[in-house]
Amino acid sequence: MSESEDENAVVQEDEVFEITDFTNASDWESFITQIEEIITNWNLTSYVKLQPLQNNEITNGDWEAVTAHLKFTNVPFTMTLHRLKFKPDTEQFVEELDEEDDDKIPLPQYVEDMMCIDNDFPARAHCIARWYGLRCFLILSISSSNGITNQSKCNLLTSSVSIALNNMSCDVPFFVQIQENWRRMYEGKAVSTGMSTQFEMVHLKKCPQQYAYLSGLLYLFKNKIGLTSLLSGETRVSARFTYVLHDWGIDGKWPAKPPDPEAVASHFGTLLYGCLEDPVTELQLAAVWPSMTGDLVIDNDIHSDFKPLSAPRWVVRLCYADDLTCLLSSYLYEFIKATNRTESMSDLLNVLEDHTTDKHLGQALEKITDPSAGGMLPGVKLASGLTKVVTDSQTLFRKSAYTLGRIAAVRGRIPREVLNNIKSYMFFQESTNSRQSSSQQQQASTYTFYHKLKAAPIDSLTHHLAMCAIVVNLCHGGLSALAQVWHVFVSELRTMLDNGECLPGIDSSKPDLNTCLLHQKLQMLNCCIQRKVLREQRSPRSSSEVDFKVNPSFVDISEDLTESNNHNNHMATDESKNETTPLKEVDKYDGNLETSENAAASSNHSERLSSNDSRGKFSVQSDDEDEFFECESDIDLGDTEQKHITSGDQHQEISEQQSLDQVSFTVNSNKTEDGAIISRDDVEHSTNENKDSMVDIDVSYPAEGRLKPCDDLNLLHCNSSLFIPHTQDHAPVTEDQLEEQAEVFSKLGDTKEGSKVRAKMQSASLRSDMEAFKSANPGCVLEDFVRWYSPRDFENGELSQRMKIPQNLWVTTWKSAKPVPAHRQKRIFDDTKEAEKVLHFLTNLKPAEAAQMLIPVCTHEALLVLRLASDAMKESLPSLPLICNQIEARAAQIFKQWHMYGSVANQFQPWTKDIQTKVEDLFRQITFAETMIERARSLQHKFRNLGDMAQVNAFVRQLLEHPEVPLDEAAVGPVGCIIKYYFQNQQNIVVEAESSLSSEQSEDVRLPKEIPPLPKPAGREFIIRASNSYPSTFSRKLPHRMYAVLMQNEFRLASAVSHDSTFF
Repeated sequence: MSESEDENAVVQEDEVFEITDFTNASDWESFITQIEEIITNWNLTSYVKLQPLQNNEITNGDWEAVTAHLKFTNVPFTMTLHRLKFKPDTEQFVEELDEEDDDKIPLPQYVEDMMCIDNDFPARAHCIARWYGLRCFLILSISSSNGITNQSKCNLLTSSVSIALNNMSCDVPFFVQIQENWRRMYEGKAVSTGMSTQFEMVHLKKCPQQYAYLSGLLYLFKNKIGLTSLLSGETRVSARFTYVLHDWGIDGKWPAKPPDPEAVASHFGTLLYGCLEDPVTELQLAAVWPSMTGDLVIDNDIHSDFKPLSAPRWVVRLCYADDLTCLLSSYLYEFIKATNRTESMSDLLNVLEDHTTDKHLGQALEKITDPSAGGMLPGVKLASGLTKVVTDSQTLFRKSAYTLGRIAAVRGRIPREVLNNIKSYMFFQESTNSRQSSSQQQQASTYTFYHKLKAAPIDSLTHHLAMCAIVVNLCHGGLSALAQVWHVFVSELRTMLDNGECLPGIDSSKPDLNTCLLHQKLQMLNCCIQRKVLREQRSPRSSSEVDFKVNPSFVDISEDLTESNNHNNHMATDESKNETTPLKEVDKYDGNLETSENAAASSNHSERLSSNDSRGKFSVQSDDEDEFFECESDIDLGDTEQKHITSGDQHQEISEQQSLDQVSFTVNSNKTEDGAIISRDDVEHSTNENKDSMVDIDVSYPAEGRLKPCDDLNLLHCNSSLFIPHTQDHAPVTEDQLEEQAEVFSKLGDTKEGSKVRAKMQSASLRSDMEAFKSANPGCVLEDFVRWYSPRDFENGELSQRMKIPQNLWVTTWKSAKPVPAHRQKRIFDDTKEAEKVLHFLTNLKPAEAAQMLIPVCTHEALLVLRLASDAMKESLPSLPLICNQIEARAAQIFKQWHMYGSVANQFQPWTKDIQTKVEDLFRQITFAETMIERARSLQHKFRNLGDMAQVNAFVRQLLEHPEVPLDEAAVGPVGCIIKYYFQNQQNIVVEAESSLSSEQSEDVRLPKEIPPLPKPAGREFIIRASNSYPSTFSRKLPHRMYAVLMQNEFRLASAVSHDSTFF
């Protein structure tokens, strides 16, 4: 008994483990449930009847695609809904049946779409919409690129789709993508009330011989729907034959001549544009026969009724070059490639030295003494100057290099003659009148434009440098050639600084903060040179004896930021308007107002220093001449009074416009300033203190540095006139210096100590003006200075309230100020030091970084060229000006966001990956616009014989805006005649080529007696429709459709056969 019980226990345990719970959903059922949930979420369960499709609605309508993701046994699938958007003026409606027609079941929407003949062969649509004429359908595809090649898996997915459609009563056709994705193979199912439709497809590489014509396809279609003896008129056939024109002949050949490589390589005035080859590669002519009776058309291997010249419809489609080589795009693409390199200047130039060896010492000495080689850059070790170069044609263009390969063969040094030409163009040593005249016409419109892009003015030194850099990079060896040009450029800047020559193409104004950083640096250097020349002219010694020697090695500029900011007092500047008048900052702490003097004088005061005709000589008592600012002493008061305005009226006008409680004020040539209100107790205390300070008046020193009398004002404690002194101009600053100052001031914080340090850093200009005023007016007091410098702070014979604050900045600065004329003062703006900073900054740039700094200027030039070209083609491309506007707005947005500096001045900040991506996308948009222009030019030339230019432009506009264009009057119309002419020329060329080939091979080839007007069709498409009872004779009569395409290397059939599910 015990053994039997043990056996029963073992059996029970096995039975327990073999129990299967069939209530749990399987993976297949879960997959079907996911499909049903998606169909429900997309509201595809309700039957909605739509308006019938309009003519070409599938082509011209707006399509939308909605995607959802699902899994089947951990395999990801994608379910996509493609449907045509509803037009705003159309409504959905549900078809209501009459009571008399209760037995009649309406056909679903997809069946009516399949049988609609107004949308056969759509020019632009999804392949399923083209093959079946559907406006709404679902696609289930596997997420991987391999596709579903297993037939059992395909059947499983198809059955899952069928179950989901039946469960949800969804009448939207559902397709499953099978086989490899590139084959575009689909199986589908559609279910509706009383019927279903099976969508099947055949795809072969070669067409079977028995189905190569319409007769064989009709036989196949009739067998498919089960009836071989279909009555006449029951089948309808639509056909489309496509003919391809490859050779346009001499008359239609691309009109643009290939550019001369040497001309491209030596053209620096502006960027060239245009294609190197025809952008229109071929023309496809489609002859269409819509909805004919299938049994009445003969098309077999013996005879065909499809004659293209007698086709009722002709449709034209164009094919364009995929990777078109355009000059303007090549400039930009090759230049942006150079920005991704990491080689330094010394690396590239030293490599060139390794490739060039001197044959003997005489050549080396000749190169050393050659003045055309230019000065050597500090920090770059080179054995000799720049000599011969042989450039690389590989970097000239990405394609069609054979047309430009005559420039050079091996990368190396730029030839000295070419380098001299580049230098002459950069520094305006050759005539540029033609470019200037053209630019002057555009100056009014482009002035604000280059400011928007933060670029540089046309025909400026920066603009010339950018043009040389982008051309040299394309045509003379890439980054290596760019490094040589940069070396020559910086060396010439050093030479011009040493010789006191102002930079050509750079105005004498302060750095324009709305331009690129490189242009600001050049403006700063030009200001330094002007200050240097002015100081040397005022020096008592001759210019040859002036002790202004530039150290060949750059000065150390890694000094304390506080000291640097004492020389750069320009803190608050309106960047958007680029005002030349600086603002003064006011810091508040301990309830007192500290006026932070941030500038020395206004732009009017700067003009005063430069506009005097009489240039006096001063005796310099200090040996260190660079530490002092020289100005004029012997001034003709009559001349100066005519050139300068007095202070009273203008100051009064400013005071009426500004409120008394303002804490910031503006310094102009008359030194006006706004005040702030404080308590009366402080006023009385300050008045007594100021009266005590006026007791000791020093009148023992002689007056120096007088500019002119200040109206009829006299000193308060002396009978002498009050004179306006010569003062130092405020220091020009660049954008990166302003950023550095802002960073330093923000780090000081709002503490009392930080405010004192900030006020001290910004009071250099105020101290300089006070010292100059004391020197020009012996016996003066603070009230005299305020009367000239800020008249609003001197009212009713006494100082304003804020000037009476005990120990305020004005009082303390006045007490410590010594009577020193401006020409003896330490320079607020050290032009020697700032010039060395600029050259140090430019020298330490890598060639790739220099290219980045020039990108806004190059883009500005490219957009100007694009705008001129688009204006010439706006009749053919009305949307092109709008595209240019969008590109320009995008460029302005990118370059405004791009900061080429960091928190420390004179340190270049390379662009980020985000900025680089945006710039590359901008260049792609420019390329697209240039390509559109070239396409329009090509089509205008090809159809120039159509009529007047208005007719030509109208037809070209249709070709560019639409994928296909129907031709009026088909073959006998004006356009049809031109196309027939091009085809006839192509046929003649083909026949001549065959005859010449046969004669060379000594073969007897029979040429046709009559050359056909069109070649053999490259593709033939057929749509066959029929309505018939299926699957049995007593089934309901339902529509059927089959699409066929026959090409040289492709044969495809797409059938839609409907089944009666009630009477089968």
